[in-house]
Amino acid sequence: MISKKEKLIWMLFGVVLVFLFLLSSTDLIIKEEERRIYPISVIVEDTSDASYVNFRKGMDRAAIEKNADVSFITLYEEENISQQLALMTREEQDGAAALVVVPAGGSGSYERIVASASVPLVMVWAQAGASLPVPVVTTDFARMGSMLAASISVDWAAGVPVYLFGREQDTEGFYAALSRALEEKGFYPRFIAKEGGDTYRRTLKGMAESGVKRAVAVGMDPESLEELAAILESDEGLRDCVGALYGRGSSISILNGLDRGIIRGVCVTDEFSAGYISIWQAVEAVDGSSANQEAVLESYYIEKEDLRTSRYEKMLYPIE
Repeated sequence: MISKKEKLIWMLFGVVLVFLFLLSSTDLIIKEEERRIYPISVIVEDTSDASYVNFRKGMDRAAIEKNADVSFITLYEEENISQQLALMTREEQDGAAALVVVPAGGSGSYERIVASASVPLVMVWAQAGASLPVPVVTTDFARMGSMLAASISVDWAAGVPVYLFGREQDTEGFYAALSRALEEKGFYPRFIAKEGGDTYRRTLKGMAESGVKRAVAVGMDPESLEELAAILESDEGLRDCVGALYGRGSSISILNGLDRGIIRGVCVTDEFSAGYISIWQAVEAVDGSSANQEAVLESYYIEKEDLRTSRYEKMLYPIE
């Protein structure tokens, strides 16, 4: 016979088991804390993500750590500020808690972008020192331009023709610093504006036909550098007029061009960290814990032999 005391013990034991079951498998007793999802829209100035591979890797890493749901959005027409502003409005209406924007239209668009945002905003690759009222993730483009000019002056004698291919002539950033430093070193740079799909090819053909030999060409932005490298690699007849190609950016296409010797040297920065920091700052801004701070990443000048060095390999080829 089981005594009343033993029955009571078994009953208590059963109650404890039920309690433990409920505790471990349901939220009837202790509800789990709900994890907040942060929808963040990243709107860049380009029509593709080709120049944003490392940036997106950093962005995705931060999204996992900060529980963010990130949408990456490109334009239909590059550097179209009106389109970018329209996309900002659309993303806000679709529920974006914060926006990360790479400004289209250069520094002249900063004020319009800030004024158009009604949710927390982070600006990426804006001009360092612009004193914007929002968090900024960027590099010192003026310093980068001076650095590239110094490298060109080491490789080439003063007076060699220099052609700067790009989408805009900024007044205080990469172009301004590069052209000013080149002039101080005895060069006379000429700017070639991107006006159509074949502007660069026509310019190079005109140079070749007029007898230009071993001129220096510079891609002022990653897209221009990629296009110039592709033209020179595919058209052997144009290579004689370009002694060396320089520029900025670290896309796979640019790094491959550097590795194959089509590109002589490039200025790079840590784009993985830029993507990571921008998402981190966006989430912090939504939570109200982020000050309007400026994160300025270091920039470097590299050539082919630097690609596989331990100093740059992790930055240029980050593992997700």
